[in-house]
Amino acid sequence: MVVDFSGVPIGGLVKVVNRLGSGRTRDVMAFRVARKAADDSRVPRTLSTDLPAWRRSDAVRVRDFAFRAGRMHSGHGWLIGGLPFDPARTDVTTRLGDVEVWRLIADVHHPVHLHLVGFRVLSRSGRPPLPHDAGLKDTVSLRPGEAVEIITRFDGYRGRYLFHCHNAEHEDMGMMANLEIV
Repeated sequence: MVVDFSGVPIGGLVKVVNRLGSGRTRDVMAFRVARKAADDSRVPRTLSTDLPAWRRSDAVRVRDFAFRAGRMHSGHGWLIGGLPFDPARTDVTTRLGDVEVWRLIADVHHPVHLHLVGFRVLSRSGRPPLPHDAGLKDTVSLRPGEAVEIITRFDGYRGRYLFHCHNAEHEDMGMMANLEIV
């Protein structure tokens, strides 16, 4: 990340905040500008030339996952595909090397994280990805009522991995699922 503080006066404070947070989860970090300094660094025109070129036509399957609140056991929880997390259950099985498209649908804000693989955002609610969606991701922010399509290739390792909502309260209340790569 490159941050330009040249417009901030010496002694000035720049805060990074989580607009969705409150209390201790709102303030993320702060920078106090201590001095003027010359900077001859340059951001390259192209940050990476080795991004995967997966195409929708490469996908061997398309999967849909709804991230929603619901009933679990005897109370309220956060579910993926209508199911709370069960560590003994395999929710998704795919083969090593398979390319898949996943459609992720949210009721409220859910930052969805896949373990093991990076992915690219194909669309947001049927529209092109946003500028911040560019590049390889491991987490995508789903806004309330939004559907996001991602594409990935399951390569590298066989085994069991998780995908889940990265809101700690949501994953603690069941919004996780097991992914088995065979």
